[in-house]
Amino acid sequence: MKSNLTILLSFIVFIAVSNIFAQAGAIQALEVCPSVKQNSLGMTGTSMPGDDPAAFFYNPAQLGYVGQNNSISFQFNPSYLSFDNASYKSTSFNIGYNFNKLLKGLNLSAGFGYMHSKFDMTSFEGSVYLYPSGFETDKYDAYGIGIGIDYFVQLNIGLTYKKITGDYSPYSYPILWYIGNNTKISSNGSAMDYGMLLIVPVTKLLSPKLQFPVVDGIPAYPYFNFSTGYALLNVSNGMSSSSAGNNITYDLPRSARLGYTISMGLNIGLRNCTLKAFGYDFTADADDYLAESNIYIGRTNFQSFLGDISIGRHLLELKSDGSVIVHKGHNFDLFETVSFQLGSFDGNGYSTESCNGFGIQSKGIFKVIADFTNNHQLNFVLRHLDIQYFSSTLYAGTYWETKFKGINIIWYGMTF
Repeated sequence: MKSNLTILLSFIVFIAVSNIFAQAGAIQALEVCPSVKQNSLGMTGTSMPGDDPAAFFYNPAQLGYVGQNNSISFQFNPSYLSFDNASYKSTSFNIGYNFNKLLKGLNLSAGFGYMHSKFDMTSFEGSVYLYPSGFETDKYDAYGIGIGIDYFVQLNIGLTYKKITGDYSPYSYPILWYIGNNTKISSNGSAMDYGMLLIVPVTKLLSPKLQFPVVDGIPAYPYFNFSTGYALLNVSNGMSSSSAGNNITYDLPRSARLGYTISMGLNIGLRNCTLKAFGYDFTADADDYLAESNIYIGRTNFQSFLGDISIGRHLLELKSDGSVIVHKGHNFDLFETVSFQLGSFDGNGYSTESCNGFGIQSKGIFKVIADFTNNHQLNFVLRHLDIQYFSSTLYAGTYWETKFKGINIIWYGMTF
């Protein structure tokens, strides 16, 4: 694991330097997705609804969806713990509430999310040629809020505020060399993310009572949903760096993401609840850095809204190019207990990179146990607690192959 993560961190730095040369604001913590599951799905996440506490990293509107189920959730990533002098650490927390009862049937929800991520490359041995006698430590605290309304279709909007700080060697980025001579460079700034997520429950709209019997008369309920999302990430007035009485202001890597998800599957009815017997999701994201130039010093101009993203080419044909990265992911769920993920991404300097992963969760097993127990206290816990474990592999089958693991703890479906 140590060797693999060292290789990946070197690769991240290489991409940042080669694709966005002299971009002093290439804060590495902003480039690493804290969600293990989203990483295994080709680093998608703009449009796929879910209960992942770190899902708002790619789209803050996910927090509006989180509120639909009155949940509290927490995520930590054991494999991101520090080793030697290089590490990436991240924790995420969500809380959501549905105001349905207070508003007499109006399905209005709200969610709040907090995320802390830190990227530390102090005396990182794997990057001597990029960081000669240098160091880099950057981190951010993200505070997100989302609102959702479910009226035939579900519309969610959200925003995230990030407070960012960093300490660098004067050799960390070539454009900062002149600021100081072997003197620490301190960097401070903030950024905003904006997002929208629209979920269309196609089956529910067309045939809300669709069902058929399966074994021993157990009812089955097929479903088909479509969702689409848009996010504008890292909108900022710039980061400010200072050292030895010198100051410089530079921009962060602003980006736009547009995506869609197709979900289908089969729910079965138990005595007192439903269980997802099978589920399949296909999700795709188009991702564009909005800088008008790949080489910019200090400040730059940005494109607006979609940038170079083409709905036809990048999302329907799923073809990338030199400006836009196309991310794709396939997710398979069985009985809300095990899941498998396959993903890939390419474009804007990346060749086709493969990702994969799997997850284990307690939700399905707990539902079945609760359906056959009469113990009130145990039943209460089993119907509201879900413990999830995810493992993902990035850059599978290449020199950069790296594995990550994460644990989510979710308390859902509460009534107040």
